[in-house]
Amino acid sequence: MKRWTHFLLIAGLLLAGCSRPKPAPLPEPHPQPEPSTPPVVYDVVIRGGTLLDGSGAPGAVGDVAIQGDRIVAVGKLGPYEAGRTIDATGLAVAPGFINPHSHTHDFINPFEEYDATASLMQGITTEVGGVDGRSPVPLGPWLDGLAAKGTGVNFATFIGQGSVRGEVMGSARGDATPAELERMRALVKDGMAAGAFGLSTGLEYQPGSFAKTAEIIELAKVVKPYGGLYSTHMRSEGAAIEVALDEALQVGREAGIPVNISHFKIVRPENWGKLDSLVKKVEEAHAKGERVIADVYPYLAPDYGVNRPYTEWAGVLPPEAVLFVKAKDSALVGQTLAAAAKAKGVTSAALQAEVLAGDPGARIVALVSSEAALKRFLAAPWSVISTDGEAQPDLGDQDKALLTYHFHRRSYGAYAQLFGNYVREQDWLTLEQAVRKATGAVAVSLGLKERGYLKVGYFADVVIFDPKAIEDKTTWLAPQVYPAGIAYVLVNGKLAVADGKRMQGRPGVVLRKEG
Repeated sequence: MKRWTHFLLIAGLLLAGCSRPKPAPLPEPHPQPEPSTPPVVYDVVIRGGTLLDGSGAPGAVGDVAIQGDRIVAVGKLGPYEAGRTIDATGLAVAPGFINPHSHTHDFINPFEEYDATASLMQGITTEVGGVDGRSPVPLGPWLDGLAAKGTGVNFATFIGQGSVRGEVMGSARGDATPAELERMRALVKDGMAAGAFGLSTGLEYQPGSFAKTAEIIELAKVVKPYGGLYSTHMRSEGAAIEVALDEALQVGREAGIPVNISHFKIVRPENWGKLDSLVKKVEEAHAKGERVIADVYPYLAPDYGVNRPYTEWAGVLPPEAVLFVKAKDSALVGQTLAAAAKAKGVTSAALQAEVLAGDPGARIVALVSSEAALKRFLAAPWSVISTDGEAQPDLGDQDKALLTYHFHRRSYGAYAQLFGNYVREQDWLTLEQAVRKATGAVAVSLGLKERGYLKVGYFADVVIFDPKAIEDKTTWLAPQVYPAGIAYVLVNGKLAVADGKRMQGRPGVVLRKEG
């Protein structure tokens, strides 16, 4: 009995436990918000443009963020706030153009313009002066003075061999004495220590032309420890151009430094057939491990071909290379001899004879450079782009005969001519190739640090342009017209051009070569 009672008692307790209600489940925790990341604050964001980084790589849509004078982000940005956002949708975003052969801040330029507006309006952010063998001597104090005045563009310079020789020997011809050569070496060394990027020569100009090759080599050797470049306006761009190129390559080879052939071109029709020989010489030098580049500007007339008496060139150039800028017959003005003759239904020879007989004061632009050479040089992997011009002030209506001053279209339109004509219209280069030749390739050849590329940590020199609309608006009759299609230019992170208009200020700095 007791056993059954015990059993029933245990069973009852078990049943009672089973019937006890289950405890309510604990409530699910509410999801906690992720810690909020405050947006990054930038000074300037360039949003949604096609980024052409200066390397020649294909462009890609992305953003560029700028803080102070530096690029701090490239690509797709996270949350951000910006002092200014530039919508670059449909536009190309590239490093600012670097002009390796410039007469801006040329100490003998009577049309000095420290704001450098003509250069900035065509997308140039850095220029290299002291070219053609001409520079201030001594160089250091002059650079200090330029830095104090301010400059619209960044400015680097060479030390000029012609100016150095003139400082030591005046206009004397003949070889330098050992003492004179040592003084010249000392001046070149002082220039390099002051920040020059190399030695330049202008061997068609006196007194630099009086120096023989051996003297130039000795001065070029001074440049080597500083990592500098030899940039030369050769002794000839015409009849003796092959010998002149041999000399330039010899200087670089014996001094052990890179060579830049300044404004490489072939002038006068009787020399145009030397193109293959010149290209072969450069390519053979490359094959030997020598470092050679050439800067090229995209026009067929040099400065000495602008606004010249027709009598100087009549019968020398083919009819399509003679462009009238002044004539009694207004129908000729702005036309080539070939086009004008066709319009009149006469031969070019007959029209030439008529003009020479009845209009001895007619003036022309002599398109004296070889177009085939221009195309070949622009496409070469060893070429870069230059202007050979200067940031000159716009004379406006002060003098309608601007050509009298030999003002050249290149000072206002060179880069727009490159991208509008030779990239878009003629398809001589791809957009990426042209950007590289105007930016990264120049920076590498000169040894410009942290410029020439859209890279994090690099200086914020940037140009934003419309590849479909960029256009050189100059003509040989009106060489001072700003280009179309360039929307924004930033120099060291500061807006120099906005919405196609020049902003006030001089945001450039003086650049000095670091040895």
